[in-house]
Amino acid sequence: MKKKNVQVIISLVIFFLFVTQAWPANILNSDSDYSIKIAVTIGQDDYIMGKLEYSNHPPQFPLQLVTFNPIGGVIYSEPYVFEILEKIIISKNVHRIKCRSINDKYGGGTEITGTIDFSNELKPKINLVNEYGHIYISNISEKGKKTHMEYIPKVWLGLI
Repeated sequence: MKKKNVQVIISLVIFFLFVTQAWPANILNSDSDYSIKIAVTIGQDDYIMGKLEYSNHPPQFPLQLVTFNPIGGVIYSEPYVFEILEKIIISKNVHRIKCRSINDKYGGGTEITGTIDFSNELKPKINLVNEYGHIYISNISEKGKKTHMEYIPKVWLGLI
């Protein structure tokens, strides 16, 4: 009788060890837990580059951006945080968002819409446009990569 009880307990322990190993893996691969950093270009001129972080980890803002603008050989950086107004999960790790910058001193709270696709985590895609249809944030271009390497080669902007 004791031997049978010990076998049942050992079987349950082994079963729960495997179940608890699989459960976090499913959580980490779902849309309930994500944080990704993407190298981006701001606007259409490919001269202002930035580092965008999209995350759902509190207490930070879900969308943060640091821009690097080379003016006269000097790099000026500015941080921006965005308020997510609407988020639709199109498919796993593909989100359609509508947001507004909280601290943008140039745009004045313009609404920005677009898609963030991090289904391929090594090559995420982003395309955000303003309400007038102009590109606001997109993946870093070849010209942006060259500017990055010329002015701030030691700063990691994120996944390209």
